[in-house]
Amino acid sequence: MTKDQLIAHYFSKTLSPEAQKEFDHLLTTDTEFKKAFKFQENLKTVIKKETQTQLKEELQSIENPTKTSSKTYIKWLVAASIILLLALPSFWYFGPSNLDNEALFATNFKPFENVVHPIVRGEDYNDLKTKAFISYEAKEYEETLNYFNALLEESDNATISFYKANVLLQLNKNDEAIKILEQNNELPQKLKTQQQWYLALAYIKINNTKKAKASLNAVINNGTYKTKAAEQLLEQLD
Repeated sequence: MTKDQLIAHYFSKTLSPEAQKEFDHLLTTDTEFKKAFKFQENLKTVIKKETQTQLKEELQSIENPTKTSSKTYIKWLVAASIILLLALPSFWYFGPSNLDNEALFATNFKPFENVVHPIVRGEDYNDLKTKAFISYEAKEYEETLNYFNALLEESDNATISFYKANVLLQLNKNDEAIKILEQNNELPQKLKTQQQWYLALAYIKINNTKKAKASLNAVINNGTYKTKAAEQLLEQLD
């Protein structure tokens, strides 16, 4: 049985006891085998996520009016609860306004979603860019960084640099991320406000409040992405 067959049988849960032993041995001794297995595992995670998203959208599209009304009622209940919380002095004492910069970053940071290279079932998964975004969506950030570096060695790409900066922030490599976000001037217009948002978060993380406020104001002035969140963050930094 070839290595590819071993991996395929593993995922289909059809390994014999002898094949399972061989699989386990290769996984601990063969770096390339482990890498190939991890890639297939990540791919399955991403494809499963894609399928679940599609199913959720389909289910939402056929919801009947009764369910919609029920959702609206629940939203009103949640809103009322929030209003009551805001009225309590203890909420403000323990609330977001007392968060330090590290907590503000952690509360607001989430790597930007993959909107530039969706993983499509049945495409060529051996393409370097596809491998990079499979790892990105699977949250294998160290591996993703290696892929993005390889892509950027082939050619400069502002969009890849933007996603690389997201990975660097996730890996706590803040200075490297900030350098990219400050200098990444060729980014497509549709992502420029997003870049300002992540630059603001990066400044918050390193306690550069002055620059964070400037970036947040840029996000607010643009008014197309994270406007409310930027306004709230700005208030918390005052």
